[in-house]
Amino acid sequence: MTRQLGKQALLDAATVLMDERGVDNVTIQDISQASGHRNRSAVRYHFGSRDAVVRAVIMRTMDAIDAERNLLLDHLETTGVPLTPRSVTEVVIAPLARQLRTPEGRRYLRLCGQLINHPRFMSDAGEAITLNTSIRRCAGHLIPVLARLPGPIAAERASQVTGFIARACGDQSRLMDSDAPARPVLSVEDFTVNLVDAVLAILEAPTSVTPAGAGRGDAD
Repeated sequence: MTRQLGKQALLDAATVLMDERGVDNVTIQDISQASGHRNRSAVRYHFGSRDAVVRAVIMRTMDAIDAERNLLLDHLETTGVPLTPRSVTEVVIAPLARQLRTPEGRRYLRLCGQLINHPRFMSDAGEAITLNTSIRRCAGHLIPVLARLPGPIAAERASQVTGFIARACGDQSRLMDSDAPARPVLSVEDFTVNLVDAVLAILEAPTSVTPAGAGRGDAD
């Protein structure tokens, strides 16, 4: 029990520090000191490295979100009602957006916004699809939406949508915790519905790229 509490104290301290200073501006020593550990080697003992702490911080919330999405998908799939692009997109977004309701959840979302496209953690936003089973299941249901597009364009849309969701949630969490938000702050319910609308618009938009031009990688 003591060891588990020790790990949680380190994760709690790392979450606050990395949210406030930025993921790349927090040292192992900073985390140990802020957590109240007397042992300066506590981070290395429990996690091995600073990057491992970052991954553990993300995974302890991501695992709960993954479980919730899987339960939602199980329920929808057992009803026998066809899953629509909207219902699947709601499964992707709603459990994530619910993190906006707590200070801890908002910190998590801001960290996700930092890590998307971070060279050491996720070089391409599309890699997020492989992180947990629920996203892979949702992606499988959304394949028909993208099937009409050339392969390289479909891959680009998937990456764009993933990055857009992470950054939008991170941005909303900053607005909610700001003393002087730069624009009106939507309720969590309205933010969620609007984000689903925006993501569907990206997924379902036609492309002006010709099949011959897709994936050429030409530099203008």
